[in-house]
Amino acid sequence: MKKLLFAFSVVALMSINVYSQGKIISKEEANKLFGAVLVSKEIPTSTLKLLVNQSSKVIMFSFIKNDVYILGDNRKVLLPAGLSVSSSEVFHVYSASIVQELLNNGNTSVTYIEQRKEVLTITNGDLTLEYALICPPLCF
Repeated sequence: MKKLLFAFSVVALMSINVYSQGKIISKEEANKLFGAVLVSKEIPTSTLKLLVNQSSKVIMFSFIKNDVYILGDNRKVLLPAGLSVSSSEVFHVYSASIVQELLNNGNTSVTYIEQRKEVLTITNGDLTLEYALICPPLCF
């Protein structure tokens, strides 16, 4: 019974946390914490806002062969449209609301999806988003 209660508690906590996953920091702090940007792809902020609006809970990002892939709830491919991804392909998961907050507060027309040495960041204006969950293993 204790193991079942523990397992339920862990699942409940993880479910709550994913809907607020990610943290917005300054671009300067991101450079200090995570190092230089190795690969950067720009996307119009208006396009990214439309994609975020197609997902109610989470939005996931990855670089696959130097192209940005964006997934929504249930790993539905949002960009590039019409393509599919393997269930083993690794994505960085953020809550849709925190991505929306970054886009609104960054207040620039272009957003950058950035691969750094060990992390993927999203930058709009002077703000950068990081602290994603990794899917798999933590897919919701």
